[in-house]
Amino acid sequence: MLTLKSWTSFFNRETPEFYKTVKVRAPRDFFNRAEVFIEDIQYTTNEDLLGMNITFLVKLLFDNFLDHVRQDKDLYDYVLDLRENYSHFLNTNTSVVGNNLREINRVEKFQWSLSNVSSMTGARDYLTLNVDIHPREVNRIAVFFDDWDCKYEIPLEMDLNELLSLLFIEFITELRNGLAEETKKEIIASILKKWEEL
Repeated sequence: MLTLKSWTSFFNRETPEFYKTVKVRAPRDFFNRAEVFIEDIQYTTNEDLLGMNITFLVKLLFDNFLDHVRQDKDLYDYVLDLRENYSHFLNTNTSVVGNNLREINRVEKFQWSLSNVSSMTGARDYLTLNVDIHPREVNRIAVFFDDWDCKYEIPLEMDLNELLSLLFIEFITELRNGLAEETKKEIIASILKKWEEL
């Protein structure tokens, strides 16, 4: 039988926290746009912001989403719109139409006939970024997904990989479409504030 002292020591031990690696997948040009956005922030601040990179940006987007979850905001329409508007970027050969996936008939682009050159099909090149997420945050999102399935008739069937990928794609798409100057300044100020907290 364990003594009280040894029993209580089980609760006080420092256990290593195992972070979950989440895979953020998007077309290469989205990652290039994110790098340029970060370079623009560094240029406008005239500072070398060490540690500010795409991983930092993705974690910031996730933290912002998590804040809304913790405040019990109704994210039903937002998450459905997120998936409806941006999930086609996650699939190289499929497009979402309603809830059904269908194959896209890609038309090959004109190509010069050169010897010893591999042919290009016009398909987008995709990259995957590994982002480590704290176990508490992973659990909070798992509970959010479970709550969703209990609350709504339509099951979400989304995982953390898809969520972070869609948040990243949405942000880059908004950047590309041109943010209002005031909105852009607010975003940059928020990013710099979070970076200074590191």
